[in-house]
Amino acid sequence: MTISVNDWLAAGLTLNQFRNDSKRDNQLKIVSRGINGNTLIDVKSIKRPDRRAAIEAKFGKIDVEEKKQSFMDVKIDEDARVFFRDHTYTDDSGKERHLPDEAQSQYVNEASILNMFRRVYQRQMMARAANGHRKTKKDFYAECVTQAKALNDAFPNKLPSNSRSMERKCDEYAEKGYQCLVTGLYGKNNRGKLTEDAKYWLIARYATPIERLTIQQLFVEYNNEAERHEEWKKLDSEQTIYAFLNRPEIKPLWWGMRHGELKAKEKYTRQHKTLLPKRRDSIWYGDGTKLNYYYRTADGDIATCNVYEVMDVYSECFLGYFISDSEDFEAQWHAFRMAMQTAGHKPNEIRYDNQGGHKKLASGEFFGKLAHLNIPTAPYNGKSKTIESAFGRFQAQYLHKDWYFTGQNITAKKDESRENYEFIMANKANLPTLDEIKKRYAQRREEWNNAEHFDTGIPRIRMYEESVNNSTAKVGVLDMIDMFGVIDATPNTYTASGITKTVKRQEYRWEVLTSDGLPDLDFMRNNVDRKFHIGYDLSDMSIVALYTKDAKGYRFAAYAQKYIEIHRAKDEQNEFDHQFIKAMDTANKNLRMDMADEIEEIMERHGVHPAQHGLNMPKLKGINLKHEDVGRRTKRISNLVMADLEDRY
Repeated sequence: MTISVNDWLAAGLTLNQFRNDSKRDNQLKIVSRGINGNTLIDVKSIKRPDRRAAIEAKFGKIDVEEKKQSFMDVKIDEDARVFFRDHTYTDDSGKERHLPDEAQSQYVNEASILNMFRRVYQRQMMARAANGHRKTKKDFYAECVTQAKALNDAFPNKLPSNSRSMERKCDEYAEKGYQCLVTGLYGKNNRGKLTEDAKYWLIARYATPIERLTIQQLFVEYNNEAERHEEWKKLDSEQTIYAFLNRPEIKPLWWGMRHGELKAKEKYTRQHKTLLPKRRDSIWYGDGTKLNYYYRTADGDIATCNVYEVMDVYSECFLGYFISDSEDFEAQWHAFRMAMQTAGHKPNEIRYDNQGGHKKLASGEFFGKLAHLNIPTAPYNGKSKTIESAFGRFQAQYLHKDWYFTGQNITAKKDESRENYEFIMANKANLPTLDEIKKRYAQRREEWNNAEHFDTGIPRIRMYEESVNNSTAKVGVLDMIDMFGVIDATPNTYTASGITKTVKRQEYRWEVLTSDGLPDLDFMRNNVDRKFHIGYDLSDMSIVALYTKDAKGYRFAAYAQKYIEIHRAKDEQNEFDHQFIKAMDTANKNLRMDMADEIEEIMERHGVHPAQHGLNMPKLKGINLKHEDVGRRTKRISNLVMADLEDRY
């Protein structure tokens, strides 16, 4: 609490008393010096009772400690803390920024102190009005200056240092609130350099691929454009444009058009972090890519080709592959077939891209036969396919060794990832043939599989072979036919000579055999003239599956194997030929007798047997053996037939 010298005189005290008290042992504390009676006195320093009594008689009783506490009662304004935390400004470069932490703290302190001043002012003015005294704003704001300085250690602030400026700041704060505390250093002078319309123009102009501009070129064009817009302001530096376009919230708007949508997808969409499988055959990946070797064609030209690989994700072991001119149905079919033969087990899950030949395989339920789950990966998302990472390392570490290496894919940036094209052209005549690069690729592939896995330090092939996955099913010969067989849409007729089909200009003939390896005459008897759809394996035509077809689809009937052949010339026939001829002769006789017995029994049951009408049944021609002798003779050679078939085929 302060009073002026004029207040001192108004209370009936003299100027000499003021002078004497201010000199005597510093009894009076002068807050600030002024003229015309405006020197301020700290009422706390008035020691003499008569002086204090006069002051209280004029202005009312003053509780010095209470007033001290009211001025020092600063409460941090939490709303101010939130306001200044979220407040942003535009700097000279056009970039949106938050206030520095130090400035935020200062402004929160100033808002909290000004709030305290307002509370004290209201109480003091009310008290003076109640006592019939005039309000002395001047004295109050002088005291505010003193208190702001006293609070600076505990609440650092830069509030005004004279009473008039303090009064203006308090009035401005009451009218405008927190915003008035932010100095011009933080944006008041810089705001509006780029209008909203100008900002959108810059984004569009920088993004468009039509007449693509650099930042420097855009700066010149912007200032030319600003002359045609009254509200736009010319810029002094291209840095303003650079800073604006590279603000994190602005960059996504133009990045895709400037650098490609896939680049924007990779940069701005969230990427999953996944844990790799802990066992073999949990996931297989299939993918095709360029085989990174140049080779010489028969005409002496330089050419490249493609390879389709199937990889076990757990071990990174390459399981199956196929080299061809393109990533087509045949390449994928052969690669997965080799992988299945290598593994001996079905995988739980297969992943592949949904392009090219994959669509044909998927539509034919091919992948459904290979694995419980078959999942096409998201298109244009290389990161989702582990095989692409592995194949990139395979190229860089192994294929790179050979001088006819084409370099890695087009996205590779390092010089080490590219080919030495000058050397290759100088040695064009020495390039390997296609067969030679196939052999070299197989060698490099073997090196990869026998090399240590980056995580475990164990050779990939050993990791794969020593891993056990009890949830996967074993694969047998007939499973391979079921999985990789192609079912011919055109049926073929089963005859006494088996069933035939021409594939790629080569005729094949099969017949159904018994478990002993002999022709199944019962099947033949019941299916001669029946039409079957043949399911066959392009890599092994020695055994096929026979299907019938109805309204609900294909139904499996039997497996047929390569038709058993014998030598016609007597001097070329061996023991097997002799025994097989005899066995088939007796088996055919047995079949004929069985059919004759069966039909005679049926006719007799219905009263139409010739003997029931006084007529004779014709005898079977060429059959003199008793029925039981035929059966015994056929059984004796069954074991011999199986052994010889294995040797012959």
